[in-house]
Amino acid sequence: MRRLWVVAVAFAVASAPYAVAQTPSWVAEERGETPDPAIHYGELANGLRYAVMRSAEPKGVAVVEYRIAVGTAQQAANEKEFAHLVEHMAFGATTPFPQGDAIAQLQSAGLQLGADVNGTTTARGTVYSLSIPQVTSEKLALALRFLRGFSDGALFDANEVERQKGVVGAEIAGGETQATRAARALRQQLYPELPYLWETPAQRLASLHTITADQLRAFHDRWYRPDTAFLVVVGDVDPAETGKALEAAFASWKRPSGPLPALKPVPFQPRTPSASVVQEAGLTDSLTLSVAKPQPDAVLTPVTRHDTILATLGMAIVRDRLERLVLTTPQLPITSVSLQTSRWPELAEFYSLSANFRAGKWQEALALLEEETRRPLVTGFTVPEVDRAVTNTLKGARSASLRAAARTSAELANGIVGAYTDRQVFVLPERNFQRISEVLNAASPADIAAAYSAVWRETPPAIALAGAEALPASPTVVRDAYAVAHRGPLPARDLALAVAKQLPLPGPAGKVVERHHVDDLGVEQVRFANGVRLNIKHTDFRANEVLTTMRVGGGVLALPHGERPVAPPLAMLYLGGVAGLNAEQLLAGLRATQVSIDSVALGTNVVQYRGQNNPASLSDQLRLWANLVGKPDFDPRADGLVQARVEAALQKADATAVAAFSRRWPAFSNSDSRFAPLDVADVSGLSFAQSRRRFAPILADAPIEVTIVGDIDVEKAIAATAETLGALPPRRSQPLRDTGPDPKFPTGGEPLVWTHHGDAGRALVVSAWRARDGFDPNDGIVQGVLDEILRNRLFNDLRQTSGATYSPAPLFAASTSVRGFGYVGAIVEVATSDVPLAERTLRTIASSLSELGPTAEELARVTAPMKARAALDARSNGWWLNALDWAQTQPDALARARGYQSALAALSVDQLKARAAEVFGTQPVTIRVMPGPAAKP
Repeated sequence: MRRLWVVAVAFAVASAPYAVAQTPSWVAEERGETPDPAIHYGELANGLRYAVMRSAEPKGVAVVEYRIAVGTAQQAANEKEFAHLVEHMAFGATTPFPQGDAIAQLQSAGLQLGADVNGTTTARGTVYSLSIPQVTSEKLALALRFLRGFSDGALFDANEVERQKGVVGAEIAGGETQATRAARALRQQLYPELPYLWETPAQRLASLHTITADQLRAFHDRWYRPDTAFLVVVGDVDPAETGKALEAAFASWKRPSGPLPALKPVPFQPRTPSASVVQEAGLTDSLTLSVAKPQPDAVLTPVTRHDTILATLGMAIVRDRLERLVLTTPQLPITSVSLQTSRWPELAEFYSLSANFRAGKWQEALALLEEETRRPLVTGFTVPEVDRAVTNTLKGARSASLRAAARTSAELANGIVGAYTDRQVFVLPERNFQRISEVLNAASPADIAAAYSAVWRETPPAIALAGAEALPASPTVVRDAYAVAHRGPLPARDLALAVAKQLPLPGPAGKVVERHHVDDLGVEQVRFANGVRLNIKHTDFRANEVLTTMRVGGGVLALPHGERPVAPPLAMLYLGGVAGLNAEQLLAGLRATQVSIDSVALGTNVVQYRGQNNPASLSDQLRLWANLVGKPDFDPRADGLVQARVEAALQKADATAVAAFSRRWPAFSNSDSRFAPLDVADVSGLSFAQSRRRFAPILADAPIEVTIVGDIDVEKAIAATAETLGALPPRRSQPLRDTGPDPKFPTGGEPLVWTHHGDAGRALVVSAWRARDGFDPNDGIVQGVLDEILRNRLFNDLRQTSGATYSPAPLFAASTSVRGFGYVGAIVEVATSDVPLAERTLRTIASSLSELGPTAEELARVTAPMKARAALDARSNGWWLNALDWAQTQPDALARARGYQSALAALSVDQLKARAAEVFGTQPVTIRVMPGPAAKP
């Protein structure tokens, strides 16, 4: 999805505290801000701080976030990975759970490991997150007992420490890619004062295997104390009762008598010209210029916030200038551009412009970025571009404010913790919009230019160059090239803006010829005279949220049998123009309207478009879709830009074992070349003429079904659809489909070997068994549960017992498009030396499931979170969007929506055993994705 830009300004929270007379000073450190009164803050006598907020979004859920102020920044030189390893140990044996069964009890309460129970260690702290479905006082008490258990009762069993060291090692190794190495090179330039932000895996792993249980216990006891803890509960709870539950769980935790370990202040180091070069197969050719503005204040002030907003707007205008050049200048050295901003408290603010460049054009790209970042320092900004940027930013900020008003409990809890970490006030959404508008409405072009100049004149830029080939061998060459460009004359540019034009309507509004209401589901179904179908469900789940999807009936199966679908991706169709508007004009008209322009995918039997809108932008979304299917221009002048962007995407196609597998799996698993991806050899010939030949017949008259779910007036939604998609020429009634055999899952046999060019020490092991299709909803449910049991057993055997992998992933399909197509399987990423172990474990588990089947305890443990999630899903716009998608073309979709929860509840262990014997009693497809010749040693 293309995300239209909004000025990024941190926003935070505070409020009237629970059981204290006034807002604590630690809540409202940010001067001039009023905390959100819905949040109840408090502090126990032992120093533990907390925040409680009632939120019914989603209904019945409570989210708990528990932050301990220890991360990599607090580790001594001889304590690398201590904080991370302690986080892993928190999920093991503790005083309240001496058998290490806390996770099993949480699963029985409906929480799913990973999705609902997780932990994260960052440079600035460790956060434990729990999402409690169908929350009760007993479930909340269990969650708090779990958190308290490792706060002062972690047991640090020596054997468990050894196992978790293997898991942490696998996590670190598995996270190392070409992209992380390139990012690390940039971080080393941005944060020379903070070496823990750019440590290599080798540095992180150097002492991991020497860590002892006693050392971990000592580190834990030093940092896990009440006065480093901040506990947040947001959800469908009573704040007063929750405050009592917090006190009951944590009041007896004794605060050590000694003071907190103190961190030395980190002074900003003066910057000198710097550059980095990372050249590896699997990297996209990219260039980043970053500048740092010293910001010694620990807490944002109105002055620093004002300057940040204006500087960010100036950066956005430069980004927009470059984007216009990309869209209008053939063979420009760059093909895309983006803006990033960030802040490290008490150190600096950071501003970055990144661009992908054409192969071999790094020097020209560097000169272009240098010129365009220098131009405002010389000529400032024009009134028209400032006016447009301010207008679009305020539109985006208002839209963001409306969305923020309907934030989920998880988003609120995360925001409160983030604000506390940054020592900011978590304000009401409207206040965030007000702060931006106050600054921008009073700003002149000269003010914005001054704020921009203050950033770019403060320090020389850090230059990060990355790519697959033909890069300079030394960073010195890059620095010298930048210096030459900087001394050169500033070329003239036409800064005139494209006129923003609205897309036309296709014709007279379509007539409704059929309409009925599905009473038990609260769904309105409509058919227009041209054959376009519409499903609408009004909900009150999230204010101002409207989710949309449009299915055009003719996906891969409509393409000629036996041919690879070589053509520009449908997500790039807008680059070829729509209804006489080129891409620049199109984007100018849609900027900041919360419209999804490139969220489109070619599916098995549909072309699917998705939108994330609000009530005001729904009409714009539908108008865009009507023109994308009714009046695509296929302008060949955009062929070169499409070729360059596809080439950039393909550079990283096999960059990791997972990427290489994901790329090859669709064509292999379907035994059908029509699912094959684009290849490097295709790039030079890509053209919109191919798109016209392959996709125009589908877009022209294939059946269309639209689904709209959310905070929408039903009659207005019908009217908006009538004047857009309902006004198109008549459509077919059934999806297009080429003649020939259907896709078929391959038979098993000897392991296949595919290759990747990522880390030479990493591999992927995949096993998948043929299963039933999903035309009978019960088949899909049974096989989904079976796949989750397979993943759980792999998790226990390969992570918890052997420490060989971080997290096995499910691999599952039960087609509702192709009869007889389905599979159950798993993906396991391991070290190359552990490939035999992973394959042996998969065979052993499959044999056991085939012969003995799952146990009743496994069925209960796996389905408890699924049942809890199903009840919550019925209060989710996203779930209803998927449930109603294609509901008129495939009428059994409504039966699926009605029957899922009851079918899941009725599932028996005997049914599961029978299906396990059927599936796992066959020979699986087994694939090893191993490092190839270009892999990084």
